[in-house]
Amino acid sequence: MTYANEWEAFFDGHAPYYREEPFTRNTAAEIEFLVAELKLADDASILDVGCGIGRHAVPLAQRGYRITGVDISQGMLAQARQAAQQAGVQVEWVHADAAAYRSERRFDAAICLCEGAFGLLGSADDPLQHETGILQGISESLKPGGRFVLTALNGMAKIRSATPQTVEAGVFDPLTLLELMAIARKPG
Repeated sequence: MTYANEWEAFFDGHAPYYREEPFTRNTAAEIEFLVAELKLADDASILDVGCGIGRHAVPLAQRGYRITGVDISQGMLAQARQAAQQAGVQVEWVHADAAAYRSERRFDAAICLCEGAFGLLGSADDPLQHETGILQGISESLKPGGRFVLTALNGMAKIRSATPQTVEAGVFDPLTLLELMAIARKPG
């Protein structure tokens, strides 16, 4: 199979294990935060960029929101489809690279959470074009006055955790704040 970038391959392999990640334990609180912060009508439309396994999209759909989830990984989308089916909700799932995704529809709100797309650069990606492409696509997809919630990694945390060895080995570049990581699949 040909992948768009290393992240697509990684998440295809990691999809069955994703719910085991420690940060997924706060999903219910994250949904409550989103509902309170976005202040949307009950049937509002939400674009979930980098939706992964649907851990935000499915609970939001259960509350009556019309959801479109976009992800680069077919493996993650397969898990999301299964979650939506088990929950008895309809979600439009789109397989696309968030940096290139453009929608004809306009949404009341958009979310891009937990580095679902933003900050995940492939080795061939231009950092500025990649992140700008994601933000441009989201901006174009929102109705006038549409709301947007984004989470992003803290670059200073990476700098604080860098060691001379990681810099010398080319794993972390403190000038560009880029971290190269080995993409490995968990044994299945």
